[in-house]
Amino acid sequence: MRNQVALGIDISDKQISIAKLMRVKDGVKVLKADIAPVPEGAIKDGCLEKPELLAEAIREMKSRNRIRSKRAALSFSAGSIIADILEAPRGAPSNIGRFVQNELKSYVALSGREITFDFCGIKSGQGKGDRLLAVATDSEELSVVNRICGRAGLDLEAIEPPILGYIRAVFAERVEGKFDSDVLIAVLHGGVLTLCIFRKQTLDFIRVEDINEENTEPDKLCQLLADQINEIIQYYDIDVADTSGKWEVTIIADDVQLPDNAATSLRDNIASVDLEVRTGENACQDTIVDYNDCKGQPSANAIGLAMGLLDARQIGLRINLVPPESAEVRAVKRQLVLTTAIIIVAIPLLMLAFGSGFSRLADKTKNSITNSMQTEMSQNMQTLLKEKQLLERQIELLSKRPSELKDILASRPTLDWAKILEDIRSNTPNDVRITAMNSTGNTEMILEGSALSYDEIRRFVKKLSESDYISAASLTETTREDEPGGLVLYTINCSLIIEKNET
Repeated sequence: MRNQVALGIDISDKQISIAKLMRVKDGVKVLKADIAPVPEGAIKDGCLEKPELLAEAIREMKSRNRIRSKRAALSFSAGSIIADILEAPRGAPSNIGRFVQNELKSYVALSGREITFDFCGIKSGQGKGDRLLAVATDSEELSVVNRICGRAGLDLEAIEPPILGYIRAVFAERVEGKFDSDVLIAVLHGGVLTLCIFRKQTLDFIRVEDINEENTEPDKLCQLLADQINEIIQYYDIDVADTSGKWEVTIIADDVQLPDNAATSLRDNIASVDLEVRTGENACQDTIVDYNDCKGQPSANAIGLAMGLLDARQIGLRINLVPPESAEVRAVKRQLVLTTAIIIVAIPLLMLAFGSGFSRLADKTKNSITNSMQTEMSQNMQTLLKEKQLLERQIELLSKRPSELKDILASRPTLDWAKILEDIRSNTPNDVRITAMNSTGNTEMILEGSALSYDEIRRFVKKLSESDYISAASLTETTREDEPGGLVLYTINCSLIIEKNET
């Protein structure tokens, strides 16, 4: 059932949108949806100032709508994000990830920052080889977003750029089957204008631009859209071969205000296009999901995000900015929860079985005493008394076994693995990855992985030593890979702090 339900959460600088979807026989159904304003002071100038306010707002939205599901996909459009289509080097080298990273680091928007990035292959419509959709954002912002979701009780499986949620939501109605025309989708959301072009259902162009303060007025936004769309169409008509000459344009103004006559004005300023304007209130009419019985206002982006987790619409574009180590820790936590549940169920059953067995043995011993006394009265009385005393001691010992077993179990050290792993996750630097985790004897834990530098590893060891659950952490081994610019491999030994069970 877990895989049949998913949450989509969209956070912009103005609002939080949430949608709960369930896979049904005929497709996907929106069960619940809600939109709430971002708490005052939580986001300032596109930066997360008070993340705890966002976490509380998400918790309150879940509680108000009685949403218990935790599996979620999220987009955060209030921060820095870049997206571009790159021509992959011929031969598909094994270090393609390093190539993409170097290309993305050259962008001014993320200059001097640590970035988290992901990319996926897209087919080239011109037969020039593979092309890549590459997306990057600030690693520190993502780390804060991860903590927000943790505090809000979410199991975050995917972080996507907002445009992918919108594309997935409207793909069937606006892109699929459009082989005789080129499709342009423009999204105004979170202070950002994103424009993308599909040719024969394949993404061919994408541009992400921040909207300046002076362009936020409705009339100026409308003019900005017309200028940008005209520029792109003119470029394709003049410089790109094999264009269809026919354009279908969809504009989604989700959390911004356009003039009432925006559609008419844009059609007058953009020649020879089939143009539709959607707002946050009616963008859902282009989706293929059933939201007729949903209480609340569904967001097209939140719906598209949840559809991605349910695999409800394959668009050939897969971007996930959740750091790999976060996914690994999440999987380990799920396994530990399952193991803990099994142990909790098993111990009472074992106690019951032991207690029942000892009780039957005690009853049998008592019966043996009675029979022996009745049938062997002629034997030496002193011998019988000694045997009786011996059997009574055995009965007393057996009757104490269940409580002794309970004392033994209570004396064993316990470890709160969920809190330990969460603490390790929060203390792991962005440039450090954990690839293996082993526990020996419930007193030690060994971490293995890789990092970009020795300094990051030493910083990681220092943070582990300061943990409330680790008494000491020591670096036992480091090696650097042979290839140029190779990663540093490490092994860290951690001594865990244990506690006694209380009964």
